[in-house]
Amino acid sequence: MRLPVLSKDDFVRRYAASEFGNHAPTWDTLDDYLKSGYEGLVHIRNRVAGGPTYYDVKAEDAIATWAKATKQQPSEMWYISAMAPTEKTLLQGEVQRGIWGLELTYTRVRKPMREALAEECYTAGGLSVSILLKNVMDVWSWEHLERLLDEYKDHVVEFSVYEEPWGTVPGYNTVFWEVRAY
Repeated sequence: MRLPVLSKDDFVRRYAASEFGNHAPTWDTLDDYLKSGYEGLVHIRNRVAGGPTYYDVKAEDAIATWAKATKQQPSEMWYISAMAPTEKTLLQGEVQRGIWGLELTYTRVRKPMREALAEECYTAGGLSVSILLKNVMDVWSWEHLERLLDEYKDHVVEFSVYEEPWGTVPGYNTVFWEVRAY
């Protein structure tokens, strides 16, 4: 069993270090992002749970959007990730182990998760969760999800499944966005 995730900031540090598996390419600071040479859309993310966020930021707008964000909160409260291919989303949500098996909150809406769950939100429990997830996740992603749920007891795993592999680990069609204590 791994150490519990104690805060959003604790999670972000461990996420960027690839502790939780496949994730979006991520940069801790604007300088790190600029040095990377990445030219695709980015997501300027907040280290505060439920805090403001900026989706679909073009490379040429990243500096101005970062400046806007850092007027709201200090720069150490922000980080940057490559924008996920939301138009290729098969299913996204959060899953945890409950007393009766897996519990899933999910959506199939092809938008960033926060917006997608606000638009459409379903729940499932027990064996149906395993069947549903095995039908959309590649085998490596499914096995990795099971490992995360075993290693982080009493945690929720937030994820997105795409039509094709995407993220930092080749071959995975699932990105693990967050692992947090519930």
